[in-house]
Amino acid sequence: MRESILLYGAPMSLYTGKVRAYLRKHCIPFDERMFGDPSFATEVYPQTQRLMIPVVVLQDGKVIQDSLDIINHFEQCGQGKFSVYPESPIVLLSALILDLFGSEGLLKPAMHYRWNYFEENQALLRAEFGDSAAPAANEETGQDIATQAMALMRSYLPPLGINDESTAAIEAQYLELLALLQKHLRDHPYMLGGLPSVADYGLYGPLGAHLSRDIHPGTLMKQKAPRLFRWTERMSAENADIAEYVDYPQHYFSAEQIPQSLKDILALVARDYLPEIEATVDGTNNWLKAHSDIQQGAGVSKKTSQQTLGKMDFSFRGVQCHGMIKPYRLILLQRITDAYDALDEDNRKLCTAFFAPLGLDSLLRLKAQRRIERADNLEVWGAASELSPSAAQASQEQQP
Repeated sequence: MRESILLYGAPMSLYTGKVRAYLRKHCIPFDERMFGDPSFATEVYPQTQRLMIPVVVLQDGKVIQDSLDIINHFEQCGQGKFSVYPESPIVLLSALILDLFGSEGLLKPAMHYRWNYFEENQALLRAEFGDSAAPAANEETGQDIATQAMALMRSYLPPLGINDESTAAIEAQYLELLALLQKHLRDHPYMLGGLPSVADYGLYGPLGAHLSRDIHPGTLMKQKAPRLFRWTERMSAENADIAEYVDYPQHYFSAEQIPQSLKDILALVARDYLPEIEATVDGTNNWLKAHSDIQQGAGVSKKTSQQTLGKMDFSFRGVQCHGMIKPYRLILLQRITDAYDALDEDNRKLCTAFFAPLGLDSLLRLKAQRRIERADNLEVWGAASELSPSAAQASQEQQP
């Protein structure tokens, strides 16, 4: 038995940042190793069959890969100091929506500002990619490996919809988001009040690892949204770190306390990310029509390294973007629809009334025809999706 858990990751890794922040904030002891450490190949890869981080190795040797699964493990075993899932239905759904947006929807600005401003960022990136992929290697070897790793990461830009046509829209969205977050964090230390929730960890991934640490976007954040930069520091602290918010209560908002500043952020999610999620669901459904013989429990992709089902088009701020269908996003979406489905009729009506003016009510019921689950650190096809209670009722009412 190990004395503490092991976290395999990297300082510039978006998803490692989520897990590292959670472990620190909840005072869960861990040792961190780079993904290029030789033990990753001998102890981790044989179990995950993926060259992906973050990975946690528990004291008993169990391996967990994926930031969501890692956080949920510690939530379920009671090691967290408090739950990162608020109890109020409206607040919980807000948290889950922001987690989806941060974990997946902000990949475009995170990757754009890292790789399309490479000249400004490259000193830090070369050092960190070399150290992470080949820790303790000599300088020449580290730089050779860093060059290969960075070329691979840059190849992900087109599948995310990042190209010459979309970059202006990506930057416009990000500058608007900076202003909204700066305004919200003027009065509140975290997204949903006095405690960090899954909303904070989802947003912290890109805003911490890429957009506050990389040289060009880090300078931009400090200039345009210094309170947001301070929040990135707060997210990595082991205590609450909210001294500037005098006597701020350390609990989540109630539904009645949700401020306009948070509603404005949610409205941006509806405008800028809902079309991409709808396209992901449509693309998945079209893929399923062509593969109707898929069995429950089968791997979503034939290769463990493959994370997409094909190409899709989606609209982003008036720009037609070309991207890839990423099934993993449906796992995050299912958390939203599952939470909504679990509510009684009165609470579903309250949630619909709250999210409809923000343009997000359809997200509460948006489902692919098949669920996607996680098994043995891989995505697998689940059962057919069930209609949300409200959708099922509407369907019954339309029958003759």
